Amino acid sequence: MAAEEYDDDILELDYQLEDEEDDEMPTRIHGWLQFQLLLVLRTLLHDHYKATPPVSFKGLTQRYTPDVSVYHAAPKTLFINSAVDDMPPLFAIEIISPGQTIGAMIKKCEGMIASGVEECWIVEPANETVTVCTKERRYVRHEGEVISNRFLREPLLIDAIFRDDIQ
Repeated sequence: MAAEEYDDDILELDYQLEDEEDDEMPTRIHGWLQFQLLLVLRTLLHDHYKATPPVSFKGLTQRYTPDVSVYHAAPKTLFINSAVDDMPPLFAIEIISPGQTIGAMIKKCEGMIASGVEECWIVEPANETVTVCTKERRYVRHEGEVISNRFLREPLLIDAIFRDDIQ
C-alpha cells in the first residue's frame, strides 16, 4: 500500500470515529445532571446499594449503558474488569439528550427491565421531570413532587435533581 493510500485510510478512519463519537457524546447539561444524580443518590440510597456512573451490561437482546446505575454495594475486589458486565443493575437512570424522544427512552427502559433491571427512571432536563418505568409496565411522570422506591432510605424530591445548590 502506498503511503498516500495509507494516509487516506487513516483520515477516513478518524472521520468515522469523530462522527460516531459526536452521536454518543452527552451535552454539558447531561453531564451536570448525571453528577447531580450521583450526589443525591449517595445521600439517599440505603447503605447496601451504590450508584455508579455509566456501566455497560449485557441485556437480553443488546448491550445497555445507563447514565446512572444502582447495584448492591460490594468491595471492588469482587468486580470483574470486563467491557460489558453480565449482571444488570437493580435500578437504572437515563437522561434524555437533544434528539432523543421519551418514546425511544421508554423502549430502552423496557428492554433493560426485560433484562433484569427492576426500575428505570427517565430524566427530562427540558421540563425538569422524571418518568418512572417499572417491571409492572407502569409509567408515571413526576414533576415537582417526590419519588420513592425500595432503594431509597427516604423519598427524593424531584426538584433536588435540578437544583444548583447541592454540595
